[in-house]
Amino acid sequence: MNKDRLIDRFVKYCACPSESCDELAFAEMIEAELQQLGLETWRDEIGAQCGSNGFNVHAFLPGEGEPILFSAHMDTATPGKVVNPVIDGDIIRSDGTSILGSDDKSGIAAVMEMLECLKENPRPHRPIEVFFSVCEELGLLGAEHADYSKIRSKEAVVLDGDYPGCITNQTAGILRFKVEITGKSSHAALDPESGINALKAAAQVVSRAKLGYHDIGVLNIANFLAPGEGNMVSDKAVFDVELRAFTEDDRTTLKNYILNIVEEVCAETPGLTYTHEEVMKTAILYVPEDSNLLKRMIEVYTSLGEAPQLLKSYAGCDATYLDINGIAAVDYGTGMQLVHSTEEFIRIDDLVKTTLFVEGMVDVV
Repeated sequence: MNKDRLIDRFVKYCACPSESCDELAFAEMIEAELQQLGLETWRDEIGAQCGSNGFNVHAFLPGEGEPILFSAHMDTATPGKVVNPVIDGDIIRSDGTSILGSDDKSGIAAVMEMLECLKENPRPHRPIEVFFSVCEELGLLGAEHADYSKIRSKEAVVLDGDYPGCITNQTAGILRFKVEITGKSSHAALDPESGINALKAAAQVVSRAKLGYHDIGVLNIANFLAPGEGNMVSDKAVFDVELRAFTEDDRTTLKNYILNIVEEVCAETPGLTYTHEEVMKTAILYVPEDSNLLKRMIEVYTSLGEAPQLLKSYAGCDATYLDINGIAAVDYGTGMQLVHSTEEFIRIDDLVKTTLFVEGMVDVV
């Protein structure tokens, strides 16, 4: 590994803006570099399905034994249209006006540096696959719509965790659904009593519900809307519910919890009705500790001088859709910190350690 080159590479990647849906320039940069490094590349042209001008980048490098896939996402959160990375002692940070983009360009930089080292100093290694996605930040869209038919690997390392050296082998499944409460419109000044106020009912639901952490998961309500004229009693109110849990039973329990509140509120006022519609549902990810992938990840990280931590996470990542498509996937923490904020930074030592970890994972064993 060339530390100075790794730093320069990471800074260059961060300085190439790639907010969700605007990943084209960065995708083209990475594709060209992969080709220069001698990898077979192909585009997964799913941008239109995700609302993006970019494409998923796939690449393959032949080797010995069972292949391994490295996954990361190319898009960043906002604000990221102009990014000026700053090297400040032992950290790399944003200049305070934007995100940095270590989420997830730290993972991409580690993989690309590993590949360049293999080209410079050839050695036996496993077949290596690369999958860099678009629109992860918008709900894993690039991974959801990806074409998995050409992927050979049955094991994947997703380089998209924050805590350095933490290995996430359990990820909560997300369920998002829309609730619509219907009442009756009337003129708010001339005839308010004949109206049935859907907005008031929806507000009561939000007030009664316990949002945030439950013993079995986490619950949130957002996108609260009751469009209409200011002089009319609201006859429609809509809001989104998102919940996350580690088992299907717990996810169902949380869904029933909020819908029971909606039903109770509507039952208290004659004429109120409601409907709900599922918007998104992701798989619950679990890779057991005795799996070959997880044992190998622990072995490699331990060889770097520290014992890794195994985590359960409520955060989503592309590992979910890799798992759905028959690829055992575990998320690895690159050390990105304060992500999705203008204070985002990463320690250079963590960037180096991630690259060493990636190098170790391609060894033939």
